[in-house]
Amino acid sequence: MKLTQELIDQIQKAMLHTKKDGSINWKDDDEVVVQLAGTFAADRFIVIKNKSKDPVVSAEPHPYFDYEKRVFTKDGREEYIKEQKK
Repeated sequence: MKLTQELIDQIQKAMLHTKKDGSINWKDDDEVVVQLAGTFAADRFIVIKNKSKDPVVSAEPHPYFDYEKRVFTKDGREEYIKEQKK
């Protein structure tokens, strides 16, 4: 399969999406990598990875969750309600 100009234009249009606040998600000078993923029912999946956003910075662990026991150690709702009343 060859990429026609029409197909390239469709991909370009799809890449113009923005964040909820209206700011641009991907910039023209971002470093990207294009990969083909496996097939499903004869469909191909094109993966476009933005390498400029690597490494991804993960969120901090939840302070009131015991990850080994998989339970919350404290209910943070009381503190949240106190903060909202201030």
